[in-house]
Amino acid sequence: MIKPACTPTSLLIMCLLVGGVHAAQAHRVIKSCKPADLSVHFESGQGAFDGMSHSGAWVVLSNRSATRCAVPALPVVQLEDAQDHVLAIGKPAPLSSNQQPGQKILKPHALWRASMYWVSGNVYDGGQCVSPNRAVLTFPLGDVGVNFPARTLCGPAQTPLTFEQGPLQLAPR
Repeated sequence: MIKPACTPTSLLIMCLLVGGVHAAQAHRVIKSCKPADLSVHFESGQGAFDGMSHSGAWVVLSNRSATRCAVPALPVVQLEDAQDHVLAIGKPAPLSSNQQPGQKILKPHALWRASMYWVSGNVYDGGQCVSPNRAVLTFPLGDVGVNFPARTLCGPAQTPLTFEQGPLQLAPR
């Protein structure tokens, strides 16, 4: 007599195992970072961004929580004055065809950074220059505001100005 390959008991075990795999995968989903999880500051790059009429900085992120969390690879950055008026907005730097913005997974206490480049001299006819004192980074679960170092950004006579912003990358140690 030939026994069937799947008995009700083996089907039940298989269903439990498959269900267990899905539960384990669901457990590994990385949640978005909460604003309270993130530490943000700026670094000058020791002059690496400075030129004749341009400047820049690294915006540096760290996950200060005990678990991994996700942030957009290209967070929205706005620079504001003391009255919370937006003075400049980041625009994405051109990405190569193999780069995808997506998300970055921040392990606890690992440093990630994104470049920011801007025009720092009044090289535009009828242009304007601003000196923001605060940066606001927008994330899915809320904004993070932080002091912006004393820098001048210039551009055409339009409000707000723009600066070029690169995607997050793991910071060298």
